[in-house]
Amino acid sequence: MNIVLDSGMDDLKTELQERGYNVFQIGDDVVADAVLYREKDSHPYYEVNNVASAASNMTSGKNNAYGAILINVNNKGIDEITNILNKRVYSPLF
Repeated sequence: MNIVLDSGMDDLKTELQERGYNVFQIGDDVVADAVLYREKDSHPYYEVNNVASAASNMTSGKNNAYGAILINVNNKGIDEITNILNKRVYSPLF
């Protein structure tokens, strides 16, 4: 899973990498499955998945379930964050 992080989240980056996630900074040339951020409107999220490979994957049929989950990591521990990443939801719907 490719995860992009807002700046200043080096500790979280290390913890996620230790758990086997591919971790990048927002703005890197990578298609993201998840975007982790701390502050509201602190970065231009239009830079996420704004690469040619994202459009290519959609048209070639490689990744029909395209999209990135946005996760505000304020007040969340690593276990809660990884649970959200794995389930792709913040909490049960019911």
